[in-house]
Amino acid sequence: MEAVISRNAGSVAAVGGITKLEQFPAFRTSKLAEGLPADFPMLRCPIADKDAHFIPVDDIHYRMRFCEISEMGAPLMAMLFQINGVQIYWLADLEAPEVWAAYDKWKCAGRVPILLDFDERNERDCTLCVPEIPMQPSPVGEPPRQDEIPAAAYVWLTMETVVASDVLQYGSVSGIADFRLERVLVNLLATKRLEPFFEGRLHGAKPKATVQSF
Repeated sequence: MEAVISRNAGSVAAVGGITKLEQFPAFRTSKLAEGLPADFPMLRCPIADKDAHFIPVDDIHYRMRFCEISEMGAPLMAMLFQINGVQIYWLADLEAPEVWAAYDKWKCAGRVPILLDFDERNERDCTLCVPEIPMQPSPVGEPPRQDEIPAAAYVWLTMETVVASDVLQYGSVSGIADFRLERVLVNLLATKRLEPFFEGRLHGAKPKATVQSF
């Protein structure tokens, strides 16, 4: 399936993160987040101005899944979100306790709040999506044993290798019927263990962000 590729590599790699719903007070007015506590973990993805027009405003369809990537070095957790014809990946360190804590809560709730945070130059501020996920066991394995934990530098090198290879972009296939894949975005998920490697790449949340509900 033909795709328009967005390559997020090297110094311009996108950086996503896990934040909390309470950091965006407008979630309280969204029916999508109904029943979720204020401290519930939420995935964040920065959307560059050049990619904003690919994110739909109306007639929105989306799905979410998790998998493990272990063919290119250290095992990584891949979180894949598709919204209409756009796929967004977060590559995460399987050793990071905050990743597993969030993952367990998402599985228990059967939902994953996702904030698409647009560049400040864009007229849209942010969009909240809350895709459902299966509550049964997934293809992602258990956290590695203490004696199997790869060094942080090796995990970082693996992430950069995966992004630079474009394997996710060129190997992606639309997971939503009737939607042709138009854009594939890849984020590296910022976690505490990898903080030294993300220096200078992190983007803070907008203080007056609003949430678009649908």
